[in-house]
Parts: sequence; structure tokens; C-alpha cells
Amino acid sequence: MTGLDKIKEKIEEQSRENCERIFSETNLKIKKIIAEAREEGNRRAAEIVDAAQREADKKNAVSKSTAESITRNRYLEIRNAILNDIISAAYLEIEKFTDEEYFDMIFSLCKKNIQPGECTMYLNGYDLSRLPEGFQDRINGAVFETASVTLAEKAVDIENGFILDYGDISVNCTLRAVFDENMEGLKDMLSKELFS
Repeated sequence: MTGLDKIKEKIEEQSRENCERIFSETNLKIKKIIAEAREEGNRRAAEIVDAAQREADKKNAVSKSTAESITRNRYLEIRNAILNDIISAAYLEIEKFTDEEYFDMIFSLCKKNIQPGECTMYLNGYDLSRLPEGFQDRINGAVFETASVTLAEKAVDIENGFILDYGDISVNCTLRAVFDENMEGLKDMLSKELFS
């Protein structure tokens, strides 16, 4: 084994260890958020049920069917509000990521969204200023068989994440766009965790 092979092997091992650590830390954060959300959801659900019952009792004289419909719709609205609050809190957690955690997430997101061909990756000014050395090489090393990524030196006006520009096509990988695109799946997952 050559010296270069040993270096590559060591880098790969460190990379695996970092990925496992980041994955483990992220899972712990997610479990904590879910546990806190479950507790808050149960408390709010109890308040909702109490409020809905009082409302149903008042309206029962007019129509039991109407009262049940109002209760069900209100519960769904509140449940949706709880889910939105949890997802918003998860989005805000990204601001607490270290540079390493953030760019590991950006790397994973890029690998998932990269399309065949050459593209330019645009970041905001803050992310460009803290970009890890060799980040472009890291991405290209992971996608070299199908794609080539060039990091733009010019910043774009986005909150976070990145834009992949293929000339005729741009892929919006800002974190808000990713959250919005996956909103229904996130809500379904959280609903099963909290309300099942």
C-alpha cells in the first residue's frame, strides 16, 4: 500500500467516523425535539379537547352534528399548528449547527440533488466566508462519475443552502425550499410520532 493509499484510507476512515458522529448527534437532537414536542402536544391536545368539549356542549342544543364537525376541524387546525411549530423549531435548529455540521449537511444535500452534467453551485456570502477548504473537491470526488460542480465566487441573496445552476435549469436547494418540498412527508412522520 502506497503512502497516498494510506492517506486516502485514513481520510475515508475519519470521514466515516465524522458521518457516524454527526448522524448520532442529529438523531439525539431529533429525539429531543420529538420528546419535547410530544409533551407539548399532549398538553395542548388536552386543552384542545377540553375547549372542544365545552364548545360542543353549548352547540349540542342546535345540532350535535355541527358541534362534532366544529370540534374535529378545530382539532385538525390545532394539530396542524403544532406540526408547523415543530417543523419551524427544527428549521431554526440549523442555525445552531457548527460549520462542520452545516457543511456536512450541505454536502449530503448536494449529493442527493446533483444531476448529471456540469453545474455551478451558488452560496450566500456568509457561507462562502466560512466554506471549508477543499469543499468543491469533496463534492466532485463524490459525484465525479456523473457530474462536475464549480463553486461560484460570487455570493447570491439566499438565506442558507445553495442553488445548483445548470445553465437552462436551476435547482433550488435552499433549506427553506427543501423543508417546503418535504413538508407533507415531515408532517406525516410527526403525526405518526405524536398523535398515533
